[in-house]
Amino acid sequence: MDSLFLLQFACFIFMLVNAFFVALSHLHVRWENKRYERSRWMIVVALIGLAIQYAVQMVFGFRAADDSLGAVINILVYTPCFSLISLGIYNIETTRSNLRKMILMCSGIYAAIIVVFCVGISFHHSLYIREGLYLMLSLCCVSVIYCIYMIIQEMIRRKNMLETMAATDLLPYVRYSRASVIILWLAVLAMPVAIFSTTLLYIVGPAVLLALLFFNLTFIALGNSYIPTEELLDKEENIQLSGGGESRKTFTAIV
Repeated sequence: MDSLFLLQFACFIFMLVNAFFVALSHLHVRWENKRYERSRWMIVVALIGLAIQYAVQMVFGFRAADDSLGAVINILVYTPCFSLISLGIYNIETTRSNLRKMILMCSGIYAAIIVVFCVGISFHHSLYIREGLYLMLSLCCVSVIYCIYMIIQEMIRRKNMLETMAATDLLPYVRYSRASVIILWLAVLAMPVAIFSTTLLYIVGPAVLLALLFFNLTFIALGNSYIPTEELLDKEENIQLSGGGESRKTFTAIV
């Protein structure tokens, strides 16, 4: 049994255990919040998707056979899973209309990746799609950078809104926001290395897993100590839809 298989098996178990913990933490929240629960299940599905990807890699040996072959499978799975995690974060931060826009954008980028993959297979008649792999990676990085940009923008906007409209302790929110941004940036920096170099994967992989563990623990803690106030976001959305004519009313966020 080689070291690559052991790393993939460790990642497989790690993703399943984290998905189980995130899902199980639903039983321990102080109050149920629909927005937070939607985010929870987005993240759970993403973690299960990553676990399935590692299982596929172990069974069929794509990465063991060739780095570029494993990279194709990685991009096909990492992109939607990363988008789901990003949407889970963004869902807590933003209004429903903004969330729909981000879903459409992420779906469009992933559709482009699928098109490039299918065209590459039709030209080369195999999973070794050569130049198509680099185009797929470029689109994947565009998706990651777009998600990070949108989350940071919304994080700053909502933090300012909460400070203006609510006189509450924002520490749980700030911790969660920082954890979200850290894990996303680590994913961006590690993506090209983890996809194209199996050797460097042994160094980068554990670091990303630790960052993901930190994010999951912070997300669970957020549900236990701080409840994002849907009324604030719904109020903000109504103001946007009415063209800003309605004045904002100050009310207290729930913690």
